[in-house]
Amino acid sequence: MVRDKIMEIISASLKYAFSQRKKSSDDTDDTHLRRLAEICFIACQGIENTDFLFDEMYEWYEDAELEGIFLETLEPYILERTIVVVPPSVIKDMVTYYVSRGWETRLEEMICHVDTSTLDLDQTTLLCKQHGLYDALTYIWNQALGDYITPMIDLLSLIIPVTSNGHATNGIDEDYHGVNAVKIFPYLSYTLTGRVYPNEELMDEKIAMKAKAEIYWFLFSGQTITWPKEGGRELRVRPNEDSQPAFPYLRLILEYDAPSFLSALNEAFEDPFLNDSPDKQTNGTSNMDLPEEQIFGQTINRQYVVSILLDVLSPGNFSTADTIYLDMFIARNLPKFPQYLLFSGTTLSNVLKGLCNYPGEDLAEDAQLSAEYLLSVYHPSDMPAMIPLFKQAGFYRILKRIYKLDKQYGLLVATYFEDPEDQDAVFDCIADCLRPHSGLGGRQLQEVLDVVKKHSRELLEISAEKSARTLASQAKEVHQTVLDSATDDEVLQYEYLRELLEPHGSSGEHESIDRDLVERYVQLMCTFDSGRVSDYVGVVQSANLRLDKLLPTMEETGVIDAAVVLMAQDGQVKQALERLVKHLNNLESALQGLLSGSAPADSELDLQTNAEDLLLGLQKYVYVGIWLCQGQMKSSKRSRVNVATKKSTPSGQDLSSDERLWLDLIDATVQITRRLSPVIAAAPKELDNEKLLALLRSLVQHTFTALLTATSNHAGAQSGTRLISNAGSNLSFLRILRAFLTEAAASSPNLADLRGVLASIFSAYAYEESILRLSNRLLERSLYINVNQAVALRQRGWRPRGSTCEACSRRVWGPGVPGGAVFEAWEEKQAISDAARKSRKMQIAEQVKGRSAGDSSGKGKGKSLEVGPPNVADTEGEDASAGRKEPQLGPLVLLACRHIYHQSCLDSLQEKQDKQGNGVTERDREYKCPIDG
Repeated sequence: MVRDKIMEIISASLKYAFSQRKKSSDDTDDTHLRRLAEICFIACQGIENTDFLFDEMYEWYEDAELEGIFLETLEPYILERTIVVVPPSVIKDMVTYYVSRGWETRLEEMICHVDTSTLDLDQTTLLCKQHGLYDALTYIWNQALGDYITPMIDLLSLIIPVTSNGHATNGIDEDYHGVNAVKIFPYLSYTLTGRVYPNEELMDEKIAMKAKAEIYWFLFSGQTITWPKEGGRELRVRPNEDSQPAFPYLRLILEYDAPSFLSALNEAFEDPFLNDSPDKQTNGTSNMDLPEEQIFGQTINRQYVVSILLDVLSPGNFSTADTIYLDMFIARNLPKFPQYLLFSGTTLSNVLKGLCNYPGEDLAEDAQLSAEYLLSVYHPSDMPAMIPLFKQAGFYRILKRIYKLDKQYGLLVATYFEDPEDQDAVFDCIADCLRPHSGLGGRQLQEVLDVVKKHSRELLEISAEKSARTLASQAKEVHQTVLDSATDDEVLQYEYLRELLEPHGSSGEHESIDRDLVERYVQLMCTFDSGRVSDYVGVVQSANLRLDKLLPTMEETGVIDAAVVLMAQDGQVKQALERLVKHLNNLESALQGLLSGSAPADSELDLQTNAEDLLLGLQKYVYVGIWLCQGQMKSSKRSRVNVATKKSTPSGQDLSSDERLWLDLIDATVQITRRLSPVIAAAPKELDNEKLLALLRSLVQHTFTALLTATSNHAGAQSGTRLISNAGSNLSFLRILRAFLTEAAASSPNLADLRGVLASIFSAYAYEESILRLSNRLLERSLYINVNQAVALRQRGWRPRGSTCEACSRRVWGPGVPGGAVFEAWEEKQAISDAARKSRKMQIAEQVKGRSAGDSSGKGKGKSLEVGPPNVADTEGEDASAGRKEPQLGPLVLLACRHIYHQSCLDSLQEKQDKQGNGVTERDREYKCPIDG
């Protein structure tokens, strides 16, 4: 009843909607009719009455010339396969409508989803041919008629006009037919692997075997065929010629597009249909009952297919651009199917040569990969003759494999250099050859090193750092050869030596570093990283470095601090300071020229910045001088100064070598300060003169501060007592100061200059004093706090956890202690303390009397009165005579964990523990709580 009511509503709705449309024909908005169609489809699907859609509903839309709305609404139902039966008339209108809109692809997709058994085949195939719908046409032939040959004929008919005399043409027909002609290759791929074209659904096994057999027969039967067999016509690939070539259809496809055909055939080779097995028998029927194409399909195999391809696709008939694909096809399939394919050595050798002669660079990688596949199962007898072909083709992976198997390591390394795609791997190869247990003989190692030397420049250009790491363990001559190859590129040399001599992650130095390499590295470092030169020469083993090689470069590049360090390490301390003073004078001259205006400056800001930079440079090199003097003082072995008898003179002639260094440095800094002070004071007002003068005065201040520190430490280290230390310190410092003042007084034209010098010195000490006072104040405050906390903790003490001994459980303090033991012990302790105080007072009094007598007579001696604590034995005797009392329990021991013991009890417990371990003497014993450890 519901179904009937729904159908009545649908019919009434259609009648009303279209009648209203006729009344208002001017209204072109058909949105409500599209919505009505969608609802009708849903309703008919729900009640399973899809016949109504095509029997009645379609007529309403067709009469109103709105069949497009109906067909578009129908489309998703066909694609989802919820409606697969469509009347021929609707199919015809569908083709016309979709083609007129240019929706051929959508149309073909729908045709390939309908039930072909309900189609008017003649009408549908005619429409498909007329409109070039070859995917739909192929689907109909395959699914409706089980015919797999006719689609091949249809598609080949499109290829024949494109080719002329066996060669492709560039005429107008090529564009017209080419779009559909190429569909032959996916059709072959799908069909020969058992899939339905074009929707890729799997075929039934029996149908798949029939389809494959027909296709192989069509291509490999070797002659033209007439199809259909009854009433058909012969398909001739050369219509204007009487004779046809062997394997005409295979040849035609290869001439049209050999790579695409071989690609499709490559997929087909994976299918087990080509295996030599009895499974090809169809339904168990005898061969006499099968058609010709089926019988042929039972005999086809991979060997036969490849043999035919070698005969047809020969170099005499096709160009290298085509034959190379057959070579790749054979090379890749032979390792996969060695049990089904058998070739002679000549054939495989020709295939390998063909791969080496690929026609274009775009095929180089595919050709090499194919050759690698082939060589995995084929080993040419004339391999040495093939190597030049591999080199010419650029098959470097193959060459590497051959050289490695033949242990030709020199050629192996050389091949890595020739390979532009994988040059970084040369380092791993070299490292593997040069490692200690590589197994290479002496001759083989030398061959590798010869190749490395020959290509050393290329090695550096790939990566100088990796080159150094790889060759780090080699002899000096190898490194020298590598460096000589880059004489025109110092950057490469520097990067190589930096990684060689200062490898990343290395905590120590190399066991042996060649002097020439270090010297060259220092020279390059002066150019590329001058700031690190002094640090490097300070830690490197430079005893054998030649100063005449390094000093000129250091002076040219302005790395004077490194030159000073190097000369000091060589023992030329005096000469080092002279060079340093000379450089300080150069900086002074530069600053004077800058401030006087003789040196150009772009702006006032540049003038201030440049002046500060020069003063900071002076400061830096003064620090270098201080370091030099301090180092010389530490290493000097002067004899101990006799402070009581030695008398210094103001001339400075008695100064030691290290003191003379200090004097020269102080003199240089003072003179520079004296000469530059008026220049800076007279500089333009725009400059920050105060800042510049502060930097200048710091030279003298830092020098004298360092001198005071150095002389104090030096004297303290040499002297055995504090008195001698202070005296030696003062004497050494005063000698230097007196000699300096003497020379300053002699060289100063007036008292004002000398006063300025003294002011600089005193300001240095005033600065030092203020720092020391501040530090002392901070330390005193911190010390007071710590001592105060310690006193408070000591006064607070520890309170025992309980009132009994943890060992013997007898009460030791608090209420209940037997007798007056606690009070008596306190009284005894007080008596001992009082006796000790009286004894100390008497001893002091006797000492005073003795000194007084000594002062009057010179020979008197005092006699001390020995007063000590009462004798314990006497006390015990008295106690015994007085009567029997409570036993004396002795001292108590309270531990940090707040457990309390009698000392005798705790000693007994620890003696038991000591027997189990090492013995401990009474003096070395430290108490531990037996409970808490």
